[in-house]
This record gives sequence, structure tokens and C-alpha cells, in this order.
Amino acid sequence: MILYIRFFMGKIITKIMQKNNIINLANFTPAGELGQLFAQARAYNQINLELKKILPEQINSLELCLIKSGTATFIANNQALGFRAKQQQALLLKALMDLKISQGLEQINKIEIKISLKDLH
Repeated sequence: MILYIRFFMGKIITKIMQKNNIINLANFTPAGELGQLFAQARAYNQINLELKKILPEQINSLELCLIKSGTATFIANNQALGFRAKQQQALLLKALMDLKISQGLEQINKIEIKISLKDLH
């Protein structure tokens, strides 16, 4: 589902960029729901950068991709990383609580780990 959302957003962004002759997305701020998705993606990117600094090397390539209903969902790029991350869910939860970047992180009470199918084929 998450990979589908990324693919779908990529198609929408490409069409907007072609229509408006936009080359650089760094300062692009669309309105409405798409704008909210951009803001959310930027926040997740910032959280991922900070997590890479504080997580152990064995699991620091995890990517936070969704926070919803008190659950933080991470994507692992292979099964071994997913297994190690599941063993260290308490550490991931504590790391998120220690970050002071974004509001709402203190409401997370559950960690989910998903494996990216893109890298398994």
C-alpha cells in the first residue's frame, strides 16, 4: 500500500511539474491535500535524518514512512534488517520519544516493521 502511494504521488507530481514547468521541488509548495503530503514527507525525512544519527549501525537504514493512530511504521530494505529491527522495537520507540523534532512523536506507543518488496525481487 505504501509503495503504491509513493508511485501514485510520483505520477501526480510529475504531471504538475510538466504542466507548470517546475524543475526543482525544493521550494515547491502545492496547496490542499498534496501540500499536506509534501509537508508530511519533509517532516518524515527530517525524522529519518535524526534517527540515523542515534540508532545503532545495524538498524540505522530503517526508514520511518507513516505515523498513524499511535503507531510508527518503518520500512526495512531487506529481511535481515527487518528481523533485527523487530528485536529492537523498544529501542526504536525510545529513540522516537527522545527526538524533539515533531509534535505527535510522544503519542507513539507501537512500532511496526514492514519489509520493502521492491528490494526482494
